Amino acid sequence: MADPQIPDRALLERWLKASHIDFEDCGRCEGLHLPPLRAVEGVIDSRLFLERYGLLLTTELEVRPMAVLPLSADMGRLNMDYPTVKVFLDVADDAIPQLVVAGVLPTSAGLTQEQVSAFVALTLEETRQLAGDCLQLDYLFAEPQGGRAGPSPALH
Repeated sequence: MADPQIPDRALLERWLKASHIDFEDCGRCEGLHLPPLRAVEGVIDSRLFLERYGLLLTTELEVRPMAVLPLSADMGRLNMDYPTVKVFLDVADDAIPQLVVAGVLPTSAGLTQEQVSAFVALTLEETRQLAGDCLQLDYLFAEPQGGRAGPSPALH
């Protein structure tokens, strides 16, 4: 097993490539966009950030405005049912409400490629399950017939 290292952006990208995890660098934000969840209904975008404290994997889900109140009431259950991620509601006056799903992996003790790969896989799977749960409860916008055009520049 390799010695743990505190990853920089170049090392993180090498580890993702070696783990066969697809990612894209849009050039407009510091995050690495993760396309595997784009096909999931309700998902706006999913990104991996290298922060001072560790890795932050976030996914934004598009919430139906009429579902904000029932979703707010269900937040405690969602956070308990999906313990490896933190789930919160982001409501801005001039934007469609979003459910943000975030996973954090601290890097202060160093990481290995295997740990990063396992973290990304687990967080993406937990997010996929949570999105499915929220779709069944009619909290999220379902996929339009024409498909999703990809992340909006407003996300950056």
